[in-house]
Amino acid sequence: MIRINLLAVDSARPKRHVGFDVSQQVTLACALIFVSAIALVGWQLLALRGEATRMDEQVRAVDQELLALADVVDQRNEFEARGIELARRVALIEELREGQGGPVRMLDQVSRALPEGIWFTELRQEGSVVTIQGRATGLTVISDLTFALQASGFFVPPVEIVDSYLESLAGAEVMRFELRAEFELPPS
Repeated sequence: MIRINLLAVDSARPKRHVGFDVSQQVTLACALIFVSAIALVGWQLLALRGEATRMDEQVRAVDQELLALADVVDQRNEFEARGIELARRVALIEELREGQGGPVRMLDQVSRALPEGIWFTELRQEGSVVTIQGRATGLTVISDLTFALQASGFFVPPVEIVDSYLESLAGAEVMRFELRAEFELPPS
């Protein structure tokens, strides 16, 4: 006899799943994460190499600029040294110009103070100190000269008589003398 089961009962047929099971999904997820991490590291490495290349180019450009600026700095230092030298020379010229009238004025004042009966054998100036050597007919003439030099305002008092003695010259007795004084231009 044949029996027919009209109930809808599923037979125990195994069903096929089209997807992956859990272990395969975990493996696939780990593989995707690993590949993504490798790709990210590679991308970062390329970006860092590009940045390093740009930085190297910038360093080279800055080095070239520094070399160019070093020449400019050397020129500036040279010009500055020249300027200092020129300023020193100008100051020296101005000092000489200011002192140029000094010897002329000194000789003028000495000639104005020169009394009768006196003559010079030597007139020497070392810095501001003036030494006068000469002969005179007497001591009063020498003292008249010292007072006249002091009164001129160009010689700082005292005008010193360093040495004086009597000497015989061509049958006549004369006084040999040496004076020392400090010459100073009066304030303008």
